Amino acid sequence: MRALVFHRNIALVAATKIASTFSRRAFVGSRAPIRMEDVSEPYTGDGWVSCDTLLAGICGSDAKQVFLNGSFDNPMTALISMPHILGHEALARRSDTGELVVLDPWIPCHTRGVETPCQACQNGDYPHCRNFTHGAFARGIHLGNCADRGGVHAERFSAHESQLHPVPPGVTPEQAVLADPVSVSLRHVVRNPPDPDRPALVYGCGTLGLAAVALLRRLHPDLTIWAVSKHKEGAELAMKFGANKVMGPKPDALVETVAELVGTEPLVSWARKRWLLDGPGVVYDTVGKPKTVETALRLVGSQGVIAVSGVEAPKRWEWTPLYFKEVTIRGSNAFGFEWVDGVHKHAFEHYFDLVQDGFDVSAIVTHHVPFDRWQEAYLKLADKKSSGAIKVLFDVGT
Repeated sequence: MRALVFHRNIALVAATKIASTFSRRAFVGSRAPIRMEDVSEPYTGDGWVSCDTLLAGICGSDAKQVFLNGSFDNPMTALISMPHILGHEALARRSDTGELVVLDPWIPCHTRGVETPCQACQNGDYPHCRNFTHGAFARGIHLGNCADRGGVHAERFSAHESQLHPVPPGVTPEQAVLADPVSVSLRHVVRNPPDPDRPALVYGCGTLGLAAVALLRRLHPDLTIWAVSKHKEGAELAMKFGANKVMGPKPDALVETVAELVGTEPLVSWARKRWLLDGPGVVYDTVGKPKTVETALRLVGSQGVIAVSGVEAPKRWEWTPLYFKEVTIRGSNAFGFEWVDGVHKHAFEHYFDLVQDGFDVSAIVTHHVPFDRWQEAYLKLADKKSSGAIKVLFDVGT
């Protein structure tokens, strides 16, 4: 079967980095670490089921890997193994029953055959599993970064039965394939609830940011929601999903705009960087760049919260306002079992409940690309300004 395989090859990485300074096509060229290959059929046995991939989403983490946007000293390298088949967002059909399913890609204790699950897994808090480097197969936190259990950017993949969630009646294919990324934003919002007396700001209007805007509006209908978008397509969808105002991402202008909205006067440092004591109660940073975290620190209100779900390469940033304003910075990592309105269950179940009650963010899907034209899909993401890409899907099967 065909699959997109990423190889850890220093020579290929170096050559691609150099060539990419001349053309972005180098990231998906013949000498890039990512390539379409013929691979063995996926593993079955011990509760693992083969699934035919129908739709597969390209996550920001997939794109960052293909575009070599990382760092050698990233601590996450302790939790992955290569070479691996990319991809973890999928709508698929079980080969044994023909049932339509979506994938929870986490591979914690119960999928690894660990006899006594860790406390995190017993609580359904899979992102904090203590056994990602142990068990019956190679290290990896989820399908898509494990050498022994391939991801979903393939014609077929295998998953443990516990990872497969049936698609309820009335849910469209595009709604179904968004279960994973919307669940990431669901955890982001419910574990970092907004202050009802202050506005909330969503930084970034990609898939996660737009889902966060829509969820905030659905779960907190009276909340004032501001959003920050780099591209007009994201800005338009943010307004459609319930944002009260969308602002541009330039840091100084953004701080000035927030100051005007809250009716306060910016403080100006010797470096001419403006910052505020009054601002949003929570900033949901779905980008996670040093620049966005620093800007969030400048504009969040005193004793506010910055909740970060985006992932970027490390770099220095000005963190002095952290202590002075007594700001809390919290990470938000994917999803597991979540509490919503007093109910504790898997995030996918909450998402499907919302969908069946009229919640629809499928407009986030901007492009369908045939799997054999995978380079085209990544090039659309490399140039979002021209393509208008937000969520790009591979059409793999029927």
